Amino acid sequence: MKIKDFIVGTFAAAVLAAALVSTPAIAVTGSNSGFAALQNVEAQSLTAAELQAITGEFNAAGIAAALLAQAAASHNRRVAAALTNLANFVTAHAAEINARLMQWHLYTP
Repeated sequence: MKIKDFIVGTFAAAVLAAALVSTPAIAVTGSNSGFAALQNVEAQSLTAAELQAITGEFNAAGIAAALLAQAAASHNRRVAAALTNLANFVTAHAAEINARLMQWHLYTP
């Protein structure tokens, strides 16, 4: 049961981290008395191709592939085994994970 809790916790942390990273920064507008992290910044929107190149794919298959790549690169046998188990879990539950990512508008094919 401990490994299942570890796997679920790790996956939840990965999804939360991805959601945090994918949220846009908000600049404060209004009076000059407030603090704004972004002032006098000219921004351009990215094309779909540029955005895809930056963000990459975010779906169950991509998550599983990244976990397997980390497992292969790991020098610790136990860490590699845990990452492989997590990748297998993600692969086995790919439909549910992709459905949840679609609900959160984070899924990219």
